[in-house]
Amino acid sequence: MTRSINLMLDFFLREKGQPIHLNGVLQNVIIREAVDKIQATDEKIVRAATPIYTGDLVDYQNERYLITSEIDQNDQSYRGRMRKCNYAIAFNWNGNVKWFDAIVEGKSFSIDVGNVISIPDGSINIFLQDNADTRDIALNQRFYNTHQPFKVKGINWTLKGIIQLSCTLDSMNTAYDDVENNIADRWKYEIAHTYALHIHQGTIAHVLLNETLSLNVTATDNGNEIANPAITYTSSDPSVINVDQQGQVMGISLGQASITAKLTYHPTVWSTIEIRVAETGTHFYSIAIIGNPFLKTGQSASYVSNIYDLGTDVFDQSVQWSLRNQDDSTPIMGSLTASTGNSVTIKAGSSSGANNKALVLTATLVSDPSIIAEKNISLKNLF
Repeated sequence: MTRSINLMLDFFLREKGQPIHLNGVLQNVIIREAVDKIQATDEKIVRAATPIYTGDLVDYQNERYLITSEIDQNDQSYRGRMRKCNYAIAFNWNGNVKWFDAIVEGKSFSIDVGNVISIPDGSINIFLQDNADTRDIALNQRFYNTHQPFKVKGINWTLKGIIQLSCTLDSMNTAYDDVENNIADRWKYEIAHTYALHIHQGTIAHVLLNETLSLNVTATDNGNEIANPAITYTSSDPSVINVDQQGQVMGISLGQASITAKLTYHPTVWSTIEIRVAETGTHFYSIAIIGNPFLKTGQSASYVSNIYDLGTDVFDQSVQWSLRNQDDSTPIMGSLTASTGNSVTIKAGSSSGANNKALVLTATLVSDPSIIAEKNISLKNLF
């Protein structure tokens, strides 16, 4: 009787099994739910023709599972219980970040029999495959889960093939931790990139029908200008405004459309400008701010606005100046100390925290406040 059952199992594994990857190796297995009712833990029973061990990783239906117990085996097959890994956890070893698929529990959980024992709030247990990388995890090592910081307070190596970590909430370090991506101490070993993209013609510009306008666009990383950045341009209405990938705009028909410039490899960084197409005879003012793009903390520098009408210098127009931090934070890390005609003097703040930050100087045309120009000014420490 036992022989016939084993032969049947062998047949079903060979002919009816589902494909999975067991520790990266493709094979057929039989899978069924571990319990009658659907549970959040998503546990299944897996039967395979090859050995199954506690701690093995299974890729099944685009999810990763951890074998949490060896149940039995016979001459033809091996049977075990597997549970879906519900999080990926990043551990950081002096800048060497490694990700691990893990089972994270807010309660003490016996993976062998499913018993749950309440433990204090703010504590979690993590179950990982026991391997050379996870054995490097140390007591008091920090990590993030669901954008919250934790610290390893206990390590249990007694579970065959599995490492259990007992963890408690830790304090957040915004200077070093990449909270958004759940990586502790990331910026302690890497440079945090803050990209920005700016169209210097302001928020509105004009182009004559069947004429062209070259957009003046710069990109910065941590306030420093990027040489030859890859930028992608799009028009909201190509039948009115056409734009090529060099930022050359052409007026196709009377009307208006928006041009969006995006950093090609960082498409979440973008800027937009409204372009209006009009016939000859209309004034089309634009502003260019001339001055040093760098300013040392505590020092001053002068800036001048050149005003153009269809590319020709005009001297009967004036601007209003304003200053803000590039990240819109407060207080402003500089001040306007003098303004004469269309020139202005800026003094950078003396705070050491301003290093690698940036100011944005804005010139607004008095006769038409929709015409503005902005200039990024990177701040550097004096020494």
